[in-house]
Amino acid sequence: MSELKKEVYFEALNDAIVVVEMHLNHIKQINNSDIDDDYKQKDSDKTKLNLELALATLCILLRKMCENHIITLEDQMRKDINSIIHSNRFDYDKSIYAYSRNGREEVDLDAILSFAKKYAK
Repeated sequence: MSELKKEVYFEALNDAIVVVEMHLNHIKQINNSDIDDDYKQKDSDKTKLNLELALATLCILLRKMCENHIITLEDQMRKDINSIIHSNRFDYDKSIYAYSRNGREEVDLDAILSFAKKYAK
C-alpha cells in the first residue's frame, strides 16, 4: 500500500474522531444548559442523529482500514463496529444501543474512540 493512501486514511481517521467528539461535547452542553425544554429536546435529537452518522462514518473508516491491512480489529471491536454500521436504529443515553436484525446491542463507544485514537496521528 502506498504511503499516500495510508496518509489519506489517517487524516480521515483524525477528522472522523474530531467530528464524533464534537457531537458528544455538544450533547453534554445541551444537557447542562438552561434553555427552553422544547428547544433543548429538538437540539438534542438532531445532535444524536448527527452523532449516529459521524460514528457510522468512523466505523466504516476503521473497517476499511482493517480490510486494507492498515490496522487489525479484535473480535469485540469488529462486532461493535459492525453493529453501528448495520443498525437501523440508534439510541444514545450515556451508552450507545444499536438496533438491527440481531436485536438491541450495546456498543462500547469509549472503546471505539480509544481504539481509533490509538491509530490517529
